[in-house]
Amino acid sequence: MGASTNSKSPLVSSIISGLLSLVIFASLRFCADWFNGSQLNVLLGGYLFSWLFILSLTCVSNAEMVIFGQDFQAKLVPEILFCLSLTVAAAGIVHRVCATTSILFSLVGLYFLNRISTKHYSNVVAPVDAPARKGGKKFK
Repeated sequence: MGASTNSKSPLVSSIISGLLSLVIFASLRFCADWFNGSQLNVLLGGYLFSWLFILSLTCVSNAEMVIFGQDFQAKLVPEILFCLSLTVAAAGIVHRVCATTSILFSLVGLYFLNRISTKHYSNVVAPVDAPARKGGKKFK
């Protein structure tokens, strides 16, 4: 029963993070006038949009793990830049400065997400000694 739970875990995580992304986007879009009030509100908006980035990246990455296998990893060029540009576009609809601060908060979140995933998913590979060459012969 444990193996079936692990195989469905990326699918469930992808669905939940996708739904939370939609909820955050709809909430922030609905309350867009609130972010025009003060600088602190704009910073808070950028922080909340960075959560949209983290959740959308989680959704995309886990969906790819379901489709392509458990060993699939998100790369910088297709997945991360796609989710970051999607987040910046969504934040730019609300407020232009929210878009800028969301980039900064998203990159900080991506750094910590990378640290967590490296710690959790890294495979320690033992160094392999190269076989010693016999004599001083050179290969022809």
